[in-house]
Amino acid sequence: MSPKKVQRNNFIKSPKPKSSICRMLVDFIKLFFSQSSIGGLSHITQENRHPIERFIWFVLVAAAVYGASVLSSLTWTRYQENPTVISMERDRFSWNTSFPSATICPFLKVDTKKLDDYLSTATDISNKSLFRQFVISLSEATYSNLESVVEYNGVSPDDYMELIRKFRFNFNPTVTNSLSASTALSLQQTITEMGQCYSFNSHLAVYNSQKYWDSGSWKLVPQAELFYISPLDGEVFVNVVNISSAYQVFIHGPYEVPDIASKYVYASNGIFLQLYLTGMTIFTSEDAKELRVKQRKCHFYYESKLPHSPVYSYVLCRMECRATLAMKLCGCIPHFYRKVEKEKICDVPGLHCLSKYKERLILLKDECSCLTNCDEVIFVIEDTDTREWFLGSNLQWGLKEYPNMRLRRDVIFSFSDLLVYIGGMAGLFLGCSVLSFIEIIYFFTLRLFWFVIRYGKDSNQVQQS
Repeated sequence: MSPKKVQRNNFIKSPKPKSSICRMLVDFIKLFFSQSSIGGLSHITQENRHPIERFIWFVLVAAAVYGASVLSSLTWTRYQENPTVISMERDRFSWNTSFPSATICPFLKVDTKKLDDYLSTATDISNKSLFRQFVISLSEATYSNLESVVEYNGVSPDDYMELIRKFRFNFNPTVTNSLSASTALSLQQTITEMGQCYSFNSHLAVYNSQKYWDSGSWKLVPQAELFYISPLDGEVFVNVVNISSAYQVFIHGPYEVPDIASKYVYASNGIFLQLYLTGMTIFTSEDAKELRVKQRKCHFYYESKLPHSPVYSYVLCRMECRATLAMKLCGCIPHFYRKVEKEKICDVPGLHCLSKYKERLILLKDECSCLTNCDEVIFVIEDTDTREWFLGSNLQWGLKEYPNMRLRRDVIFSFSDLLVYIGGMAGLFLGCSVLSFIEIIYFFTLRLFWFVIRYGKDSNQVQQS
């Protein structure tokens, strides 16, 4: 045989690197199948099996893997999207109920005497009559009447809130309650979409106050305890006397605020208004608190990612949607929102631009998707009573009757339940256990490493021989 022919035969017999790797993988898979505790795999690689028999076992194992995967996927989806349940509790004497929070928005927004005194000594205002109309219309501006703001160019939009605060109506009524004269009660000044308002028993009002905005803070602040009552307290009501103005009153929970779309009760000046309420509490258990927001489908007030507020509520989220929509429609936001980053406060033409979209901004149809509050108290006005009052405008409200039940958001499908369900599916379809999954990890890490090394040594010995 010629030397060229010998060299050619040696070249043909030498294994190709690519085929060698494929062969190694096939041998390793056969090893895994033969030693795995997963039912059915050993029959596929067992010696002396007919090809049809191997094919049948392969189909059965593939169907079992598919069935286990589909059912496990459904179980995982349930854990991610619907692991909670809302149950009912009826032991009314075992819990306290938050007293209904109220936000009062007086119709008198401007202290006209203070404004007139300022104009009488001001020397840098050329058209004082126009300035006076501008201040009054700006103070009364809401989404429903932005077109009525008088056009005046002598004030920067960034100073609108400072101007409103400077000539703000002096709202200083007296607040009392029937439970205890020693209980400290007060109204918290807050900025809303209805202008300057005053809130009672609210945990969120402080974050929309001018003082908090001016501080530049975005952190949660310590506050006084909320006003709670129980059936053992008997009939409890709160009085706000000497309001000295017509007003709107919004009733809500302590972790909520009113907006332009909220329901309210109107009372004219010289009227004694009484409101009788019923309430329903929804709270979240400690186990449900550990879930992610996507799983429990609600937010706690301290879980805020809103650009304009360090706290969260359903209404604050909708207000965020209005601010975003205002930027989209007219390139600016109204002055009653907290300015952030490079946002532009609307001047008078900007406010007039927003007035063209008032219905869209107020109703927010298909414009917003906000999650509810995890802890919430919903109050409903059951009855109202009004009468003329010679001592000015007075307001009284309280619970008509204490709630007989409350709702509890709790975990019905926990992570341990998830493991049990998936483990059950794997055991039913494949005969697996926890050790089977550990075995898979072991085979495709440590065992694979040593198999490759040993396979390489064996290949070298074969080639040398």
